Amino acid sequence: MPSVAYRRSLFTGAILLLAAPVQAQTVPTPGVEQAQATQAAAGAQQPANATTASSAEGQANDIVVTGSRITRPEFAAPNPITSFNSAAIQQSGNTNLTNFLERVPALTGSRDFTQTSGGNAVYSNPFGAAGLNELNLRNLGVNRTLVLVNGRRHVAGEANSAAVDVNSIPTDLIERVDVLTGGASAVYGADGVSGVVNFILKRDFDGVSARSQFGISDRGDAANRFASIAAGKTFADGRANVTIAYEYNLDDRLQNDDREYLRADRRQYLIPNDAAATNPRLPSNILVGDLRYPNESPIGAVDVDGDGYPDFNGLGQPYRHGTPASYYSTGGDDTPVAGFYSGDLAPRIVRNDANLLGHFDVSDALKLSVEGKFAQTRATTFDYYIGTYGTPITLDNPFVPATIRNAALAAGQTAVSVTRDNIDYGRHGESDLRRTYRGVLDATGRISEHATYDAYYEYGRTDVTITKLNELLNDRYMQALDVVTSPTTRQPVCRSNLTGGNPGCLPVSLFGPGPTSPQALAFFQINDTSFARITQQVANASISGDFGAFFRLPGGPVQFSFGGEYRRETSAFAPSDNLINNRFIAYTEPTLVVPSGGSFNVKEAFGELNAPILQGQRFAETLSVGAAYRYSHYSTVGDTNTYQFNGVYAPVRAISFRGSYGKAVRAPNIGELFQPVSGDSAFFQDPCQPKRIGLGTQYRAANCAALLAAAGGTISDALQTVSNVNGSRSGNPNLKAETATTWTAGVVLRPGFLRGLTASFDWFDINLMGAINTPDPSSLADLCVDSPTTDNAFCRSITRATTASVVNGVTAVRGTIIGYVVQPQNVANFRTAGLDVNIDYLLRTAHAGTFDLRLVGGYLNRLEFVGVPGAPVTDNLDQPGRPKFNANFSPSWTLAGVTLTYNLRWVDGTRTVDKLTTDNDPNYAPAAQLRYSDLWQHDVQVGYEVKGGMSFYLGVQNLTDQKPDPGNSINQPISAVGRYIYAGVKIRLGSH
Repeated sequence: MPSVAYRRSLFTGAILLLAAPVQAQTVPTPGVEQAQATQAAAGAQQPANATTASSAEGQANDIVVTGSRITRPEFAAPNPITSFNSAAIQQSGNTNLTNFLERVPALTGSRDFTQTSGGNAVYSNPFGAAGLNELNLRNLGVNRTLVLVNGRRHVAGEANSAAVDVNSIPTDLIERVDVLTGGASAVYGADGVSGVVNFILKRDFDGVSARSQFGISDRGDAANRFASIAAGKTFADGRANVTIAYEYNLDDRLQNDDREYLRADRRQYLIPNDAAATNPRLPSNILVGDLRYPNESPIGAVDVDGDGYPDFNGLGQPYRHGTPASYYSTGGDDTPVAGFYSGDLAPRIVRNDANLLGHFDVSDALKLSVEGKFAQTRATTFDYYIGTYGTPITLDNPFVPATIRNAALAAGQTAVSVTRDNIDYGRHGESDLRRTYRGVLDATGRISEHATYDAYYEYGRTDVTITKLNELLNDRYMQALDVVTSPTTRQPVCRSNLTGGNPGCLPVSLFGPGPTSPQALAFFQINDTSFARITQQVANASISGDFGAFFRLPGGPVQFSFGGEYRRETSAFAPSDNLINNRFIAYTEPTLVVPSGGSFNVKEAFGELNAPILQGQRFAETLSVGAAYRYSHYSTVGDTNTYQFNGVYAPVRAISFRGSYGKAVRAPNIGELFQPVSGDSAFFQDPCQPKRIGLGTQYRAANCAALLAAAGGTISDALQTVSNVNGSRSGNPNLKAETATTWTAGVVLRPGFLRGLTASFDWFDINLMGAINTPDPSSLADLCVDSPTTDNAFCRSITRATTASVVNGVTAVRGTIIGYVVQPQNVANFRTAGLDVNIDYLLRTAHAGTFDLRLVGGYLNRLEFVGVPGAPVTDNLDQPGRPKFNANFSPSWTLAGVTLTYNLRWVDGTRTVDKLTTDNDPNYAPAAQLRYSDLWQHDVQVGYEVKGGMSFYLGVQNLTDQKPDPGNSINQPISAVGRYIYAGVKIRLGSH
């Protein structure tokens, strides 16, 4: 086992693999990329871009920090980093990296596969989002989080975006993960506004390692199967190594109805309380069960007299209308809300990942390395049932029940209108196949005793095959519903078959529960495929070293790094012909889908300095200052400049102070710039309704009155749209780069009287200005009237009717929202600040084993959003995924081959609604429904290592089986999976 001194260096410097597994490495000081001398001793491999320049004095404890290209002593690193090693990932039981990294306070808002399944896979992004795993630092968005592999960029996982799909990164090939929370644009370029997540892969692997794990919920579902194998060989007297690795992971699909507490007969929702209108002492919203969608039914809701309300159900019986409950109903023949649109809780994901890593050291002046990867992920999920709404059925249709036909004839009608939620058709879904290719060629070497060079070329490509499942072809579906009696067989037949239409048409009935035969479905129901491709090319060259050959400061020589980079990125989306020609029924997809794509390139020059002013002096164990600068020229937005200043002061070794201040940028991505105009549709809750006029800012009432007066309307309930409103969305080629000022200030404690303890406390502050904001359509309407005036970009994007007109078959009064345009604008401002806490204590005993205690905590002081300049501040603090407090406590104990690990993830309870809502309506809901419960997730694992390099482990996640709270969410404060049990085995042969 390593010595205590060496292990202390491990906490504050690099994260290394130990002979006995250890728990999550939280590294209060960010020295995490070992210099070559230290790496050789530890058997770790430095990332290729982290070049080392040794001074003549050759300090072996110098490291290259994530967020810098300069080597420096581990206690002189200026930026806070939280780091986890491979053993910590294994001991968590997670084979999904995003689920694991959500224990980092700064990453609690990340987008894991539970948020890209079911309805979320469609509503969050209509194309290609199924099963994505994307990191979100500081809740500033996945597009503002820079994900690196070995210190280099990685190609994105979805079209028109810069966000990386973490599914494409192999779990068991990871040496460690470094999370740097702060602007890093001066070192790595754009996108790192909120920070960097750097995945460091294992290198110089010598031997064979294999692991297999199986997990399943205690309800017998949501199974996970994982297997990995890696083999490496060092040769040429240690100057060369080749490592190959393969990984397989399968997650089973989990459906909403697989959880009894989410089913229609158990689920409750917070909805408006109609009784509060006459009794203000009652809460404005209450929790209601058995919630249903009024006037639609899975057995058919039939309107025979044309008044818009059903008179019969599809069985020919009088329609049982549910009891009104605000916008919904309870009971009757109406369709249950629970599970109808949400669909899956988790998708089925099959992941295959193959990697090749190699290097050959020709000499100290030339060291060649290569990385190659192929990753394939298939994610399949199902969301909502496709309904048939207000469809006319003529009375000569033989499927029309006699009671309905007679009532329609008595009303003087020739047809009836049927609304049916077609649960017998199966759910609409999406299956996305992502193939990621990535290769890196790198050359490094020593120029002199005081300088090294590094040059690499990287190419990445992601191909996405997007298949929409169970789509309904509109023309064929209408043919199947238009049924008459065959004059020859006296059986129901498609009318089109009698007039020379497609003979494959089989008649379909909207009356009753079905089922509809697979043969009939096959005529109009298809799986439709579209394609996307994203590419990335990076060429980078840099020189790093020090000026020790010419001069030095009292603390040592001034260190430097400078270089240049060229990057080109492309994205293209090719929708199917069916989408382009709008052949699907309009409410399943946007009404108009067009091909999209674009590209940009950027040329950059960067430099970095570190000046060690004092070293080893009285009251100045360390004093250093540093700076970094990057100039970029984008083919799209022109020139940008970023910089950072930092400093470290340690009066004694036991305590050090550190801080940084800088400017960061994010250039708009391809989708934000080049997305062509495409159709869209959305349901609006008009903010100018009487019951919503008081739920906004102090400006809402006056702005609504002014807008409606201009349209010739007034504030009334009639403004509420009863169906989706058609609109459009597009990119904006006039966007500019976002800019942010960021600063951090912290203290690191390493008390000599308590060896093995390291603690750090770091404050962060990020102010993002000119942020690109693309609000959803409903928020567009709210932002319009909640701003100080109506002269803003959001009001210009909303169209209200100036005359009474019919929209989608419904009469719209003057002032009703009848259209909208969604387009990104540089109009927003984000501000966030808080405290990160990392505490790590290692205690080795002679007979009781080794105790490793770690705590990672966070306090979020502010998270504010301003939609447009001058608009009121929206407080996003204390919302789901944005808690004020959260912590992860991870103690472990190792003795004689046995390792016992415990992990507590605690997240402070958050609001169920935003603060503005409750400020405007203090009696919004009963107190118990205003906050979600605290998250208390208890995980345990026990492992045993036997002789011969084999180890076994068994673990449980969510030991206490905490469940989601009742209400509108299905995953707050915890996912609906429940208690989860897993077991695994690992074999290691060779030195590794």
